[in-house]
Amino acid sequence: RQVGSLRQRGLMIGIELVKDRATNQSFDPSELVGRRVCDRSTERGVWVRPLGDVVVLMPPLAISDEEIDLLTSTVME
Repeated sequence: RQVGSLRQRGLMIGIELVKDRATNQSFDPSELVGRRVCDRSTERGVWVRPLGDVVVLMPPLAISDEEIDLLTSTVME
């Protein structure tokens, strides 16, 4: 996995994607890694928001356990 850091406020979580975890080296912006992760998630029925190479999860407050499982498993694939 290429997770550099996690940021959380309430249910909103930002997952920073990095090329190298050991050095925290970023991906080249032209690779659109965050956008590609979000596109793949959308294809699987889950909408997440890219902010550069940070993938943002913003679930509704009224979310079921099954929906949380779907959200997290989709992003982690």
